[in-house]
Amino acid sequence: MITTSARRIAAVLAACLLAVLPAADASAAAPADAGQGSPGRTTFGVQPSAAKKPDARPNFSYGATPGALVKDHIAVFNYGRKPLTLRVYAQDAFTTDDGGFDLFAARHRPADVGSWIKLRRSEVKVPARSRVIVPFTLTVPAKATPGDHTGGIVASLSAAGGDKKGNKVALDQRVGARVYLRVAGALTPRLAVEDLRTVYHGTANPFGTGTATVTYTVRNTGNVRLAAHQTVGVRDGLGGTAEPAELRDLPELLPGDSVSVKVKADGVLPAFRDTTSVTIDPQPVRGDIQHRILPRVTRTEAFTAVPWAFLALLLLLATAVTFLLLRRRRRRRTESAPVRSVSRPKQAVGLAAATLLAAAAAVGGTPEEARAADAGRLTVTPAKGSDTQPITLTTEAPCPTRTSNVIARVTGAGFPRGGQIVVGNAPLATYGKVPGAGPSIPLTYTMRDYASTAGFTTLSGTYTFTVSCLKGPFDQRSLRNFTGSLRFAKEHAYRDGTEVELPKKAPVPQSPAAPAPRGSTPSAPGEPGQSQGLPVPVPGEQGGSAAPGAVPADGTQAAQEPAPALTVWSVTGFGVCLLALATGGALWVRGRRARNE
Repeated sequence: MITTSARRIAAVLAACLLAVLPAADASAAAPADAGQGSPGRTTFGVQPSAAKKPDARPNFSYGATPGALVKDHIAVFNYGRKPLTLRVYAQDAFTTDDGGFDLFAARHRPADVGSWIKLRRSEVKVPARSRVIVPFTLTVPAKATPGDHTGGIVASLSAAGGDKKGNKVALDQRVGARVYLRVAGALTPRLAVEDLRTVYHGTANPFGTGTATVTYTVRNTGNVRLAAHQTVGVRDGLGGTAEPAELRDLPELLPGDSVSVKVKADGVLPAFRDTTSVTIDPQPVRGDIQHRILPRVTRTEAFTAVPWAFLALLLLLATAVTFLLLRRRRRRRTESAPVRSVSRPKQAVGLAAATLLAAAAAVGGTPEEARAADAGRLTVTPAKGSDTQPITLTTEAPCPTRTSNVIARVTGAGFPRGGQIVVGNAPLATYGKVPGAGPSIPLTYTMRDYASTAGFTTLSGTYTFTVSCLKGPFDQRSLRNFTGSLRFAKEHAYRDGTEVELPKKAPVPQSPAAPAPRGSTPSAPGEPGQSQGLPVPVPGEQGGSAAPGAVPADGTQAAQEPAPALTVWSVTGFGVCLLALATGGALWVRGRRARNE
């Protein structure tokens, strides 16, 4: 599988982008004139290999004891028409902020498995449309800690170029193959939830519900790579529960790394003191053994949710009732008397305090505006079929007149968070038009092929296609989006789901999907250098158990903070408002009685 890496330009300093592919063959594309001297595209890649030819391994995976020596090979491919000189080196891995897999930049000094790998050659010259196999050794230190150590082997192409403004920049195109090493010893699969915070956003409707933004950090405190299923619930003081509309599972979290999660829950009833609960269920990553003990982690925190609009309404009603009662009492008086000056200041103070506090309470809680995206629909042809049939996407209307290119993605259970590209950035004129509708775009591969590329095999639930009309090949702003979907209600069989109401939460396959490499995008169908073969499937899960030393099964964590000061202030302020209003009314009545005596 060949992947075209994205380019990132920065003035003066070189911009480095790493694309690490989960499939057996990783490749990158760059402009051929970047140090090559001819138009076209330069594509290259890396793949695990035997001594004489590449093999079918998706990555380098080893199990060893401290002090062991491992010998292996990596194949470096040149798919272009010109010879390439590539730099080859090893580096450590880390988990990105959005939960993806990535390797440190070349300037980073490796301290883990990246420093244990020694390649026989640091630079290789690869002839056109050829490959070079480079041997390497992995030496496990005698004092290596038990558990998982993760890194990769990178092939890099550096060249000089320029941006649209004429600035000189350095381009560094890199691809790599992952290296997974498990050192023998006690395995401790364990996750933790940290920095749980919840912010409530109110509404102007006194009887309505608001939204809550929940942020927290999931950290791998053990020594084993783990996936995780997440559950977030927001409970109000009356027993109601609100859950986020979308919350994806974590596909892979390396030991010692963490991922920040931010979700939004709608329908939260403000009851002064609400609570948020986060539950993390650790799971083995795809292809790993089933660990014996995977303790569930739960963390709970209270937060303030003040119904400002409802309190303002109560104060206004109390003010109106008091005014009507006083006015009714005044009409019953048959005699009038001069008002004593001593009662007017007290009466004015009470009424002014009530009015000011009511106005202050009315300020809180404003609704948030929501913008609906301008999007059309598209149909899937055929409307019913299997996951091995070719699919064609047809938009209900033509793209805007300024459209130059189109691009298409598919999202759903198993695919990367941002979707997987099924149609690359291609000219609109490439595709034919349907009378009374828009362009008709046939997909190169089937749904089973795209699922295999993403690293899973079971298609289930709803999958949504999005066709974006772009202003130009280098202008990623979409002039209009067209969306359509298909549903896998049965195994390997789908039907068009565009006219059917989509479920709020798509089912999740049994095995977590492999993470999307940071900064990588699938190649557009028909691009030069694209491999026509399908990715090699990753071996399935194996039976087994964890070594001794795992944490107890009762690994639940709970943390609850005391009531915030804002809750106490709001309740106290509301009581002061009512007390000031009642005091003002009592002083007014007392003054009236004094006048009649």
